[in-house]
Amino acid sequence: MSLGHQLKLRTQWWLILVAASVLVLVLTLDRTMLRFDNAIYDHLLQLGGPASGQSVLLVEIDDESIARMGGWPWNRTIHAALIDRIKAGNPRAIAYDVLFTEPGDPAVDARLGEAIAAAGPIFLPMLPPPHGAAGTMAEPVLPIEAVRQAATGIGYASVDPDADGVVRTATVASRTRQPQHLMALAAQAALRRAQPDAAAQIPVGARLIPFGAGGGRWSEVSAAAVLAGEVPPELLRDRVVVVGATATGLGSRYPTPTGRVMSGLEIEAHLLQGLINRAMIRPAGPIALLALGLVPLWALMIGLGPLGRAPALVVVGLSGAAVVAVSALCLLVLRLWLPPGAALAGLAVAYPLWGWRQLAVIEQFMRAQLQRLNEEPSLLPRVVLSRPGRRGMADTIALLHAAIARNREMRHFVADRLDQLPDATLVADLPGRIVLANAAAHRLFASFDRRIEAGVTQASDLLAAVRLAGSGVAVPFPPEASAPATHEVQRDQAHFYLVGIAPQTQADGQRAGWIIRFVDISEAKAAQRQRDDVVQLLTHDMRSPQASILAVLETAAPDRINPVEAGAIRHYAERTLRLADGFVQLARAEYLEYALEEVDLGDMLIDAIDDLWPQSNAKAIEIVTQGEEPMLVLGERSLLTRALVNVIGNAIKYSPEGTRITCTLTREDRADGGHWALCSIADQGCGMDEDLRARMFERFLRGPVGLGPKTSGAGLGLSFVHTVMVRHHGTIACETAPGRGTTFTLALPIKG
Repeated sequence: MSLGHQLKLRTQWWLILVAASVLVLVLTLDRTMLRFDNAIYDHLLQLGGPASGQSVLLVEIDDESIARMGGWPWNRTIHAALIDRIKAGNPRAIAYDVLFTEPGDPAVDARLGEAIAAAGPIFLPMLPPPHGAAGTMAEPVLPIEAVRQAATGIGYASVDPDADGVVRTATVASRTRQPQHLMALAAQAALRRAQPDAAAQIPVGARLIPFGAGGGRWSEVSAAAVLAGEVPPELLRDRVVVVGATATGLGSRYPTPTGRVMSGLEIEAHLLQGLINRAMIRPAGPIALLALGLVPLWALMIGLGPLGRAPALVVVGLSGAAVVAVSALCLLVLRLWLPPGAALAGLAVAYPLWGWRQLAVIEQFMRAQLQRLNEEPSLLPRVVLSRPGRRGMADTIALLHAAIARNREMRHFVADRLDQLPDATLVADLPGRIVLANAAAHRLFASFDRRIEAGVTQASDLLAAVRLAGSGVAVPFPPEASAPATHEVQRDQAHFYLVGIAPQTQADGQRAGWIIRFVDISEAKAAQRQRDDVVQLLTHDMRSPQASILAVLETAAPDRINPVEAGAIRHYAERTLRLADGFVQLARAEYLEYALEEVDLGDMLIDAIDDLWPQSNAKAIEIVTQGEEPMLVLGERSLLTRALVNVIGNAIKYSPEGTRITCTLTREDRADGGHWALCSIADQGCGMDEDLRARMFERFLRGPVGLGPKTSGAGLGLSFVHTVMVRHHGTIACETAPGRGTTFTLALPIKG
């Protein structure tokens, strides 16, 4: 991706991080996610066990009690009798949730006050200020004087549902006054009686009631049964007894997080048990809420942004799971409620927003790259893409589709061209797996009983089928040097190959793989062996007998061999030697590894003339040289000198006695910028006709035919000269006509 696109993406990452953080801050402070948080709280609360009710006993004024004791309200003497019965069981404390706010018969009220005073720690409810009295001097409605003076304490017994109607919280105490909730007073008394020396700490402020899964396991008895003495005192001993109305039409009922509708008395039992067990759930403060919301968000953005290595869905899934897990552990273990709604909302907003911006920037980058690709020259017919100036994802998809089609066509094109190559060619990736193989490669390795499978077969396994010629060791792969390497290998004594291994690079110069080519040189090696055999035959097997024949003629007594016959034998032996020498020289010119050096063409011309002085002197032929400028060329000195000897020798051979041969050295600067050294050798001989001139460089061709003197020779001299000039990247030209002499011009490139 380009630097501009990276900078743009980094800027948008920061903007999304800041925007999502602000969103989490707002959602956390204004509790926008309250309903969502309550739903999660209700479900998580069900993961805890049911509340234990061994410390609490509910005495219910139920339908049975109303039926047995008469209609409601009861006479206060009944309440006094009920309190006396409960007191007889010696409970820890009594929370008597029945209002006595209006005076009645003074004697009866006095009797109730006496029963309450004798009951020990007993707590009565009061009514909160009327609705709409907040901020005024309105006072709560207290019990009547006789009852109020006798009670251990008085507190609120109201239940306040949340906005959705479900009861979850209760304000159990105030920072400035004594505990004000009825259940808080009863719990405090019970804790002091159980542990007289310990301070009974009641939490301050609003707390979440620890409703257990499936509700609580409370001991419940009917008030009528207690009055009738049907409840054994042992059931009341060391319990906190809560008395309240549950009869139809008397007791209020509320939805709870457990999914059940509970009576107010049962809700008070959960609250009381939570206070006694110190299991009340504390709402987290703003700092903890912000930490829960912002830390996972920042972790998500870091995971998706600069340090992102894991898949995006994995990162967002782990972040969300971490939020829920922390919230659940704090609730169930630490009794601390961290609402996860704001944190999850931040993740839910940041992830798709960042993904959208990433896709937008990547789409822009892809479009730019695809447009550049479309504008680059192609070996294949250009695919018609989108219209210039168009924008949009659909057009980018069209560009991508065309690029993929172009890539497929290019792969097909490359594979097709590879199949058309006559040599076995392999394309391997950097580790050495074969990516492409042409038809010739499949045929070759099928003959080796090896099968090529793209993406599976290793190049080293294929190279193991052959060995380096001479040493028999395996072909090194990959080559030690980065430069292309060529090895002569053999499969057996009859099959030889040249293996070329060249590195394959990408457009940016990075190493991408290897190209391996097998060239079958079995026929060339066989021809080389035959050529070596012929040269061996000519240089030794033929020359030695002919030299022996000449030696015998030289040493034999004159009277033993007829002079005429001896001359004929000498002629044929010398001719055979010349033929063998011509073959050897031609073979050297064709197949010798040339050792090039900087030589002067003029010096080689003088050497050739000096070598031929006996022949030119014998025919009284004058050889004249023109042009004294040094002509430096790169060449093999002995072969170039021999080529000049052959041309000048032919001129002497086919020129009449007393004539002249002119050798001219000139320099030619050609239009293409090249500089050439030219050596022209002109004689005054009989010349050649057009047919002979066209075939003069063929082997064993002698001339002229029917013109001039007949001369001896093998017909290999000009073939040798032509071969030497071609291998030196030079040329040889001939100008001739019957009766007008012949001019040969040898041209060689000048060094530098």
